[in-house]
Amino acid sequence: MDVRDNQWLVLGLMCSGLLLVAMDNTILNVALPAIAAALHPSATGMLWIVDLYSLVVAGLLVTAGTASDRLGRKRFFIAGMVLFGVASVVAAVADTTAILLLSRVLRGIGGAMIMPATLSIIRTVFTDEKERAFAIGIWTSTAAAGAAIGPIVAGAMLERFWWGSVFLTSLPIVVVAVALTIVHVPESRDPNPGRFDPLSVLLSMGSIVGIVYGIKELASHGSATAAVILVAGLALATVFIRRQSTLDSPLLDLSLFKAKRFTAATLSVLLSFFGFFGVVFFLTQYFQVFEGFSPLTTGLWLLPLALASLLVSPLTGAIVRKLGMRIALAGSFSLIAVSLSLFALMGGSADRLIIVLGFVGLGIGASIAATAGAQGIMTSAPPERAGGAAAIQETSFELGAGLGVAILGSVMAAELGGRTIAEAGKAAFFDGLATTALVSAGVMLVTAVLAMLRLPTRDAEFV
Repeated sequence: MDVRDNQWLVLGLMCSGLLLVAMDNTILNVALPAIAAALHPSATGMLWIVDLYSLVVAGLLVTAGTASDRLGRKRFFIAGMVLFGVASVVAAVADTTAILLLSRVLRGIGGAMIMPATLSIIRTVFTDEKERAFAIGIWTSTAAAGAAIGPIVAGAMLERFWWGSVFLTSLPIVVVAVALTIVHVPESRDPNPGRFDPLSVLLSMGSIVGIVYGIKELASHGSATAAVILVAGLALATVFIRRQSTLDSPLLDLSLFKAKRFTAATLSVLLSFFGFFGVVFFLTQYFQVFEGFSPLTTGLWLLPLALASLLVSPLTGAIVRKLGMRIALAGSFSLIAVSLSLFALMGGSADRLIIVLGFVGLGIGASIAATAGAQGIMTSAPPERAGGAAAIQETSFELGAGLGVAILGSVMAAELGGRTIAEAGKAAFFDGLATTALVSAGVMLVTAVLAMLRLPTRDAEFV
């Protein structure tokens, strides 16, 4: 059977894997109070329960993406899904903090195997440029939908069952997706992978984990140790980059960044999620702390964001073809800036209207920027390097989200004077949110201006 005969089924299977990964963190955030009550973790243990998954994913993405090019993307997707399912069972039955942390590590490894494999398989299966753009749009919207669905699913489960049940929701998807993938998804790999370099793997993992963890800790605690870890991560990243330029078969093909389209697309993904996750993180806390919403209700309030993304992301390819990449990116980042600025007006009777309008605008703008970025990354890379390119896209996503929460969190913390949101009170929270939203909006506006000034008018010059 021609792969084009079932390429939309393949897309659905890849999106199912991405959906699980996207739901993971938001499901955990909703379940944290119940986990704390049941397992009584220390403050450090609670911190690791939250952070360990994202650190493992970030550290392994580049390695997993390149390894999937070598060993087979279908194989990696199936292995990642199975590992994710096993980790779900371990988390559900965990009766100690140590076992739950083990499940977080397993889920992180599984997630790192799933994420680049999904996008690289889509790149391989969809050979028509217009269909590929549409497929990547659906893929991108799945990530936003998963983040919004997570709290709804977790909230519904927690109202009826024990906290571990929230992790078992992934099992039916894992079983069905793996069975259908074995039958319907073609295998693909780099026919000439070259020599494997273990030192590059260690440098990649150490640099990304050091940078991500250092940023998070520096933003949260401002300790000297966090600064040292961040500097060490940056130093390892420098060594890693220099080593890649000397290898015949590098783990990360730096020549991809010579194309303006690839570099601009990577920055688009990173910066779109910088503004997106930073402000959404604080508004989620606002719903639960000041409005007293349940996890389920909080998840429902995120639906305008998810629905806007679901509707617009698949249309991004047509938007870029109509307007050109320069106008599309400049317009999307301008819309993100305007939407973020709306949140600075909160503190009155129109708060809920502002939230809905802001979420819709943010969902549209971030989806266009992220989808155009993902399409640009995957189109610029040759098919045999699809896994490595997808890993760069996913790493940009992780770094953008992490930097958004960390940097904007630092701005918010400075405004609150070191107090928690609950301790500071509603008025202080709105003041902090206004400053945070405007800082983020400023970054987005500068990005929009740079897109207009730096990117060529004609897409033919942009490739």
